[in-house]
Amino acid sequence: MLQQDQRLHRGRSHLMSRPAGTRCAAAKEPVRVSIPRYVLRGQGKDEHFEFEVKVSVMDDSWTVFRRYSRFRDMHRSLKSKYPELAALEFPPKKLFGNRDERMVSERRSHLERYLRNLFRVMLSCSGSPLRPDEDGVFRLSKFNICEFSPFFKKGVFESSSHGTG
Repeated sequence: MLQQDQRLHRGRSHLMSRPAGTRCAAAKEPVRVSIPRYVLRGQGKDEHFEFEVKVSVMDDSWTVFRRYSRFRDMHRSLKSKYPELAALEFPPKKLFGNRDERMVSERRSHLERYLRNLFRVMLSCSGSPLRPDEDGVFRLSKFNICEFSPFFKKGVFESSSHGTG
């Protein structure tokens, strides 16, 4: 019984939110990102996979669905603004087999790794708008992340053929 209570307590403390001005040492992961799944959307020629991107910034979390092409567009755009990102490995475009379940699963994993590395670089590079201030305090929010890249805005691509919010 005591072990179960300790596990519950640990789970609860993990879910507690941090104040917006959290010191670097206290905030191991000020931005957490994952791609837990992908879904098949559309029909016929318009059939495509969208990846579920979950983002957590301090005490705010949201989810967007994006096609691979939107990831690629974001990578190109950010790479031109922040040369530090040019060295990041981005999953290559596939001409054939891009609807194969195994390939999509591998792509999901690579895109998730890419996003984690993207934030790791942007949270530490000197020219980044996501970097902590001079006192080592992160002033991150959903707004900051969405301003950094519209890719993370919920609903931003809803009317296009390249993904939904």
